Amino acid sequence: MSVSAFGNDITSANIELVFSAEEICPNGITVQQFSADQMYSSEDEQFAETRMGVDGYLAAGQTPNIKTLTISLEASSPLYETFKNLAMAQTRNRRPYNCTIVARVPSIGQVFTWSEGVLHNATWVPNAARVLDPTQWTFHFQNLDVSTI
Repeated sequence: MSVSAFGNDITSANIELVFSAEEICPNGITVQQFSADQMYSSEDEQFAETRMGVDGYLAAGQTPNIKTLTISLEASSPLYETFKNLAMAQTRNRRPYNCTIVARVPSIGQVFTWSEGVLHNATWVPNAARVLDPTQWTFHFQNLDVSTI
C-alpha cells in the first residue's frame, strides 16, 4: 500500500516558524523550543456577519476580521528574550511594532504567513510548578496568506 507525500502525514515536529518584527528583529528569527503540547494555535475566523429578518430571510455580509495566533514557548526558549524585549518596547515606547510570522508545514505542504500584526497579549512570566510552565504570546494580524510549498 502506497501513501502519497501528503496523504497521511500530520507531523508537526518539522514545522519551521520564523518571527520578525520591525526594529526588534527585522531579518527574522527561527522560533525554537516550543511547548511540547502546543506549538502554536489560532482561533476561529468569522467569514460573514449574518442575521435573520423577522420575515425569515437570511441577510449576510462579509466583514474583515482579526487573525489571532498564539505561540507557546518553553521558558528556556531562546526566543523568549526577543518576545520579552518586544513586549517591553511596546510598553516603554507606547506603540505597537509591526510583526510577521511564517509557518512552513512540510507534512501538509502548506506555508501560512501572518502579516501586519502586533503582539496583543502574553503570559510572559512562566508559572513555577514542578518545572517552569510554557509562556504564551498572542498576536493579532490583519492578513493571513496560505500557499503551497
